[in-house]
Amino acid sequence: MAARSSTRKKLLPEDLLPPAQDWRTTDEQEILKRQLRAREESMQLRNECTDHPVFSNFEVRSGSGLSYRVEVRDVAGRQFSCTCADFRKNGLGTCKHVEAVLVHARAKAGRRAWEAAVAHGSNRVEIGLDDHASLHLWCGWSAAPRRLRALFDDTTRRLHADCPPEAAAAEIARLAEKSPAIRLSQDVVPWLEERAAAADRLRLRREYEQNVRSGAWPAHETLVPLFPYQREGMLHLAFTERALLADEM
Repeated sequence: MAARSSTRKKLLPEDLLPPAQDWRTTDEQEILKRQLRAREESMQLRNECTDHPVFSNFEVRSGSGLSYRVEVRDVAGRQFSCTCADFRKNGLGTCKHVEAVLVHARAKAGRRAWEAAVAHGSNRVEIGLDDHASLHLWCGWSAAPRRLRALFDDTTRRLHADCPPEAAAAEIARLAEKSPAIRLSQDVVPWLEERAAAADRLRLRREYEQNVRSGAWPAHETLVPLFPYQREGMLHLAFTERALLADEM
């Protein structure tokens, strides 16, 4: 009797995904979804600094006509940034625009340059944010100009505590205009804007409370006097950009 031959179907990436109606997915499956979309959807990509085929910022125009900006910081460590809403919300550290850029960058850079990017990381002087909400010189310390290194602690590579981030970012931007090897992360400007908005809200609340104490403004803006905890809740809602007031009955 001849032995029965068996054939094994080769698994495709989409075979690793659960059925569309099953919402119970892992992070790996969610990343795979975005990698598949990056290959299936039509997107136009443009490298903003062709001297750096991998560690650069890319403009990605989707089929809908919307444009997003993707930053590639670390290929092996998968450190990226994108201005789309999905990247900001999903917690995966990637999105379909990032994955499309990786495919594009790998093809444009060539095998040798891509392997070097994976093995050795960025060849630029990279400045961005760290977990301590501080500007950090990630890599390229020895290649950074002395004027740039003077802004950072030579041990931690974090911005000196007595150096205002706004002034430091402006100085880094000026240096980057002269040298494309210096890159300030695209996440820094929105972070500085959030800092400025938070400072404005704090200033406005202090001014309000000072005017109430001086008698220039009424002690309460309601038809009936407020209890202290109610007034605190009112101030919380009025001077917080996004706020939730939840009182226990």
